[in-house]
Amino acid sequence: MTSGRTILGHLKNLDGYLAQFVHKESDYFEQLISSAISKVLYLPLYTIDRDDESVGQRATWYGNDNGGIPSKAPAGKPDTIAYCCGFYLIVESTRKTGANQWTDEFAQSLRHCDDFVKANSVSPRHVYILLITPRLYEDTYCSLRHHPSTKYNLVPLETGLLAEILNTSILALTIRHLDLRRFLNRIREYIRESSSFQEFQENCKEGIIIWKKEVLKQEKSTFIGIKSYETMQKINRAAVGSSEIFENLLKDSFVEEYLNNLGEKVDVHEIESTLRGNSLGYVAGKTIQTDELLFECVPCADFKGRAIRFIKAVENINTV
Repeated sequence: MTSGRTILGHLKNLDGYLAQFVHKESDYFEQLISSAISKVLYLPLYTIDRDDESVGQRATWYGNDNGGIPSKAPAGKPDTIAYCCGFYLIVESTRKTGANQWTDEFAQSLRHCDDFVKANSVSPRHVYILLITPRLYEDTYCSLRHHPSTKYNLVPLETGLLAEILNTSILALTIRHLDLRRFLNRIREYIRESSSFQEFQENCKEGIIIWKKEVLKQEKSTFIGIKSYETMQKINRAAVGSSEIFENLLKDSFVEEYLNNLGEKVDVHEIESTLRGNSLGYVAGKTIQTDELLFECVPCADFKGRAIRFIKAVENINTV
C-alpha cells in the first residue's frame, strides 16, 4: 500500500510523477487524487468493483486499478465518494486548467450530487463536492461564485492546497474528520466573500496556514506523547529521564517539522505532561541529584486494553 508520504511527494512533483505514464496521465492523476483523499481522512480505499458497503467510513474510487495499471472512472460517474463521519465527499478531478474546466468537467458534478442524495436519502447540506485541479481557472471561480443554487457545497481545491491538507493530516495523526469539514466550509466562505479571483487565492493561502496551526495545536499533546514514547522505546531502558527524552526529540526531523509548522517549541514539562496525560508513560520515580522525573513505558497491551475500554464507554453513551 502506498504511504501518505509517497502520495504527498507525488502531489508536490505532479508533472514529474505523471510524465512516467505516457497516454495514461489522466488515469494516474485520478487514482492519485483518490488515494490522497483516503489518506487525508485515514479511510480505507476501495475500487468500485471491490467496494464493501459493510464498511461505514470508506472511500470508493469509481475507477479500477487493473492489477497496477489504473483506468479512471467511466463517464457519468463521480471519480470518488468518501463516506466520512457525519458528511460525504464527492470528488471530481481534472487536469484541465483552461476555459472548458467548468463546462466540460465540473458542471456534471451537480448531477452526481443529486443522484447520490436521492439514492442515499441524505441532505445535500452534508454533501461536499470537491473540484480538484492543478490550477483553478478564473472563470470556474466566477461560475462557483455566481451559481444560482445554494444547495450545493461546491469546494474548489488546487492540488497544491490538497498537498498542504495531506501534509497536515500526516503530521496530526489523530486529526478529526470535522477538522477537514471546517476548512471546506471556510473555502466556501472565501468564494462568497472575496471580491476577486486573486483575493480568493490569497484567502486560501492564508486560510490553510491558519487551519494547519489550529489542527496541529489541538493535536500537539498526542503527537508529543507518541514521539516521547517512541524515544523511550528506542533508548530501551527500564526508566528514562524526561530531560533525555527532550534531548532526543530535538534531533527528530519529524518533531522539527511539526513544531516549525505550528510555530511553537516543546519543553521538558510538556513532555512529562503528555506522557501522563495520554497514559503512555508511568512515573517510576525521580533522580536524586536533579529531582527529575523518570518514566517507564506503559506496555502496549495495557495501553490497547485501556483504549478499547475507552472506545466501548463512548459507544455505550451513543447507544443510550
